[in-house]
Amino acid sequence: MIKIAVISNVKEIQGDGLEKMVNAINKQLSLHFAPVWAVESQAVVFQDVKTAKSLGYYPVAIQYEIDEPTLGGYHAVGDDGIPYGLVKYSSRTSYVLSHEIMEIVHNPFLKKFRKTTGYKENEDDPLFVEEVADATDGKGYLIDGFEVSNFITPDWFNKTHQEGIKYDYLGLLSRPRELYEGGYISWMNVRGEYWQAVLTKGKLLYRKLTGQTVASQTKDNPMVYVLGFLGLCALYLVYRIIKNLNLFNLWQNK
Repeated sequence: MIKIAVISNVKEIQGDGLEKMVNAINKQLSLHFAPVWAVESQAVVFQDVKTAKSLGYYPVAIQYEIDEPTLGGYHAVGDDGIPYGLVKYSSRTSYVLSHEIMEIVHNPFLKKFRKTTGYKENEDDPLFVEEVADATDGKGYLIDGFEVSNFITPDWFNKTHQEGIKYDYLGLLSRPRELYEGGYISWMNVRGEYWQAVLTKGKLLYRKLTGQTVASQTKDNPMVYVLGFLGLCALYLVYRIIKNLNLFNLWQNK
């Protein structure tokens, strides 16, 4: 049983409203998600992260701002080794909360990968990160008036299409590894580089994520600091050269 603690740090979602939101997500986890992914889980409202962790819960906090300002939410593993999630307060808080909770439940330590066919040419058999709500990101459905996130099924990772197979819970995707508009997927290629594909206006856009573990967890890349230091050294050398040239010109003009 995966236990999730939901902590709200925003005044707009508290008390009975928060309980109802979490209850709707629990219905999704037990009635929709568990039969597909064969994992039992439950979300419970907590008042603080410390207490939740001490009782073996993985905390997910709703906040006005998160440290990844371009994201609506994300999940990662803390320095203490405990998985956690952050959700930015918005008009779709319940949707993002559902998204992050399902992904923590299925892949709490971000170590689950699936080998399948790549998106890009010459990217055969990459290791796809098993993030169950990214490919359908943007599409939700209602439970008791709360929007929850659509999610893929295990068959989404298949290499070939078969009739009668559902690739996502809502049945919107028609073939393996298909993305919903706005959806994305991340993988590691044979060279150990992380890539991400995003479906935007019907076209797949690619970006390299090397230096980050996966899309849901961004870590500092030590090479960034090394390259930054070398860059500063190079700038200093250029400065010294220019300065010396100026002195040489001044000497010539005397």
